[in-house]
Amino acid sequence: MITLLERRLAEKHPTRIVVVCGGVGYEVHIPLSSHDRLPAPGAECRILTHHHVWPDGQTLYGFATEAERELFRLLLGVSGIGPKTAL
Repeated sequence: MITLLERRLAEKHPTRIVVVCGGVGYEVHIPLSSHDRLPAPGAECRILTHHHVWPDGQTLYGFATEAERELFRLLLGVSGIGPKTAL
């Protein structure tokens, strides 16, 4: 499970970022609250992640704080709420 990415922020968009670690670019979906806390592209960043895996694929969701990630995980436990809605 991928729980943290720490390296260069290559791209920054309101709902997603790309973090380059060891030559690999990881696309991470983020909430708007995390977007405002992240540095400009090219700077070093640290993002907490939730690695969501299902039969059709896998996605990384990222958060600037542990509180954001924990709330996301609590919402995932509610019947009928998936990761996109929880984000």
